[in-house]
Amino acid sequence: MFADAMEKAAGYVRPVKTIARIYKSDEVIPQTATMFFVNRDGTAITCRHIAEEIMRAGRINARYESFRKELFSLPSDRSLRIETNRMERRFDYLKGETTIQLRYSFADCYEKIERLSIDMHPVYDLAIIRLQGSGGMKYSGNCTFSVPDKPRAGMSVCKLGYPVTGFDDYDFFPERDDIQWTVTGEHMPVQMPADGIIIRTSSEEGRVKGFVLSGLCGNGFCGAPVVNRDGVLMGMVTGTCTEVIDGVPVTYTECISAGVIREFLSEKKVVYSEV
Repeated sequence: MFADAMEKAAGYVRPVKTIARIYKSDEVIPQTATMFFVNRDGTAITCRHIAEEIMRAGRINARYESFRKELFSLPSDRSLRIETNRMERRFDYLKGETTIQLRYSFADCYEKIERLSIDMHPVYDLAIIRLQGSGGMKYSGNCTFSVPDKPRAGMSVCKLGYPVTGFDDYDFFPERDDIQWTVTGEHMPVQMPADGIIIRTSSEEGRVKGFVLSGLCGNGFCGAPVVNRDGVLMGMVTGTCTEVIDGVPVTYTECISAGVIREFLSEKKVVYSEV
């Protein structure tokens, strides 16, 4: 039913990989999200909350590097524990599960990514990621829009994303007290399609702004394109919602419509394709 559409989408859908570490832990925590390209100029779409994490990474890592340098400069005497506690309070590392390191990777987009810029929508969970790379482009094609797009309740659609982490090209290096990407290991999680039915739509000023899908859910689908049987973009996954039906919690997929995405691309003067 969606085989041709998914084969086409596989070329322009890519994972957003992150690894994180919390204070006083050696465990590396991997996570996966999704983005998809709207043109051949390196411009992709994902969720704003994903883009915000990417932008936070530099601040998080710089903060821990400052903490680590200051900690190593302390004298190894009886006051070390007291001074360490003071530093932990100052750097706000006393809270449980505080992230101290966060690194991200855009796999199979370019041989090497030289620059990155982000535009975030002021209202919706939507962001534009512009990549400039060298050494050859590794994605193919781009999504296509239709005017008007008409997501309707009862319509069958399919999303393509990365709900399973499925990569292990990272490690913790205790001698450096650091987490890093490695050249060994599996670097690409597996793309997974998941079909569903549009359960309901939400409108504003007579236009569909979002919709809710049935079917398989997962955080790794955030940022995934939702397409119809012809492969035309209907929207993008932004998260999940849970409703209680007859006492049983049921989780659905939340999406923003392609119309919202198209308007934002036009506002930012991004070239995209229509059918």
